[in-house]
Amino acid sequence: MGVEPGVMTPAVPFPSGTVERMDALLGSGSLSARERDRVTCIRLLALGREGLDVAQVLGCSVGSVYRRKAEFQARGEAALRTADWGGRRNAVLSHAQEAEFVAEFEDAARAGRLVTARQMIAELGQRSGRPVDPTTLYRMLARHGWRKVVPRPRHP
Repeated sequence: MGVEPGVMTPAVPFPSGTVERMDALLGSGSLSARERDRVTCIRLLALGREGLDVAQVLGCSVGSVYRRKAEFQARGEAALRTADWGGRRNAVLSHAQEAEFVAEFEDAARAGRLVTARQMIAELGQRSGRPVDPTTLYRMLARHGWRKVVPRPRHP
């Protein structure tokens, strides 16, 4: 037996004590700005405020408000302290692995060996196990303070 078209399902109520728990979290002072916004969102919804009002107060979309509510109801307080969507999800290597990779070639260059981007791209592809675009290498080198150094074509 499903829901009839055009009929909204009733809202799932928050557990008792939600407002008090959110007040305690806000008073703890250990929240980042994003976590504080999430806790405030849940607190205002638990107090009976409409999603549009909460979105205007927090400066976010109504969809974000209801997504936070759904996450909170599914996972509880753990949803308030989760990592954000950002990050290096498409990274070829971690930052520490990148530093190690660049340091190996830096040591070779300091020892007087010629280091080329073609060599580095081949090694990077071998380490990551997938083909690597040259732009990936150039961005990595920029992150670690490298710049292109070439001899002048003629004496000044």
